[in-house]
Amino acid sequence: MGVFAVKNDVGIGTIVGSAVFNLCCIIGGTALFTPFTLAIDWKPITRDSTFYALSIVGMIYVLHDSMITFVEAVLLVVFYGLYVLFMYFNPQFMAMLARLAGENPGQKLEDDDDQKKEDKEEEEDEDEEAPVAKAIAKPLEIIFLATIPDCSKPHNKSRYLLTFIMSMVWIGVLSYFMVTWASKLGCLWHIHPAIMGVTVLAAGTSVPDAIGSLLVARDGQGDMAVSNAIGSNVFDILLGLGLPWSLSCIVYGKPVPVDADNLEGLSIILFSTLAAVYLVTLLSGFKLTKCVGAIFFSFYFLFVVYNLLHEFGYINF
Repeated sequence: MGVFAVKNDVGIGTIVGSAVFNLCCIIGGTALFTPFTLAIDWKPITRDSTFYALSIVGMIYVLHDSMITFVEAVLLVVFYGLYVLFMYFNPQFMAMLARLAGENPGQKLEDDDDQKKEDKEEEEDEDEEAPVAKAIAKPLEIIFLATIPDCSKPHNKSRYLLTFIMSMVWIGVLSYFMVTWASKLGCLWHIHPAIMGVTVLAAGTSVPDAIGSLLVARDGQGDMAVSNAIGSNVFDILLGLGLPWSLSCIVYGKPVPVDADNLEGLSIILFSTLAAVYLVTLLSGFKLTKCVGAIFFSFYFLFVVYNLLHEFGYINF
C-alpha cells in the first residue's frame, strides 16, 4: 500500500516498528502471560536470529543509495526463497547441530515430558485464579467455537484447511477493528500520531504474530512461539518489502525512490535490539521467565522513548 497507493516510505517505518515490537513485546509477552516458565532450545532461536541479521544487512544494502532497483528488490525475494529452502532441510540441520553440541536426544525428550507435566499443573492453578478473564473472553470463545472447526478432534481432522482459513479471517477482522479504533481513540483523546504510531499502531501490525505465539506458548511450544516472532521479521523485510518493490519496478519501469536519511540510526536500532534480546535469552539459560519478559518490555519502552525524542526534535541521531 505504501508503494502503490500512499506513495511514501510508510512500509519501511512499519517494518522497523513491528520488528522491534515482535522481538521485545511478543517474546516478552509470551514470557509474561504464559502461566509457566518456557524452556526453549538454543538451536532454533540461533538459526532465526542469524537469518534475521542477514535480512537486516540485505535491507541496509539495498537502501544505502536511497534507490531500489529491480535487481536489488528481486535479490531480497530470492533470499527469502533460500530461507524457505533452508527450512525444508531444517530437521537435518538441527540434528547436525545437536550432534556437534554433544546433546542427548533421549534425555531431551525426558526433560520435555517432565517440563510439560509441571507446565500443566501451573496452568491449572492459573486458570483457577482468572475467573474474570474467562468471563470477558467467553463471548469471543463461543463465536470462535461456532465458526472455527477444532481440527485437533478426530472428527474434524479432515477440516484443517477450513480451520486455517477461518483463523486467518478472524485474525484479520480483529486486527482491523483494533487498529481502526486505536486511531480514532488517539484523535478523540488528542494523542499525538507519533505516540500512537510507535505504540498501539506498531503493535497492530503484529497482532496475528502475537496471538499465534501466545497460543502455541500455552501448549508448551516455546520454540515455535519465539521462531514465529523472529521469523515474521525475516518475512517482513525480505518479502514484505522486496515483493512490492519488485512489482513497482515492473509496473512503473523505474527504480523506487526511498528516504534513507536515517539509515545509520535504523541499523543501530535493529541490530542492537536483536543482540540485546539474544544476549538476555542466553544469560537466562534459554528460559523465558517473567523477569526476562519484563526486561524485553523495557527494551521496547526505550525504543518508544527514542522515537518520541527523535520525532519532536530533542535528539538528531
